[in-house]
Amino acid sequence: MAIPFAVAAGQFGRQILKHLGKGQKWVGKKTAIGADLAAKKGWHGTSKFITGTSQKTSQGIKWAGKKAKKYPKTTAALGGAAIWDILDND
Repeated sequence: MAIPFAVAAGQFGRQILKHLGKGQKWVGKKTAIGADLAAKKGWHGTSKFITGTSQKTSQGIKWAGKKAKKYPKTTAALGGAAIWDILDND
């Protein structure tokens, strides 16, 4: 009984990693557009802030990905708990 759960947890962990990568790419593209627009308008401080926030977000996503690879069962459990909380209408 535990083996199917472990396989499912590993597959769910891989899906989380896949979506983290897509999210990181999306965040990078959108913040680059925002920073470029702010720089063109002359808001250099805002542009620096946007770029710095983007870099910190990217580092956070990489950290989460490393932890998800190291602890796939825990990642699956946390993801399942979050989805349960969202879907539970009580």
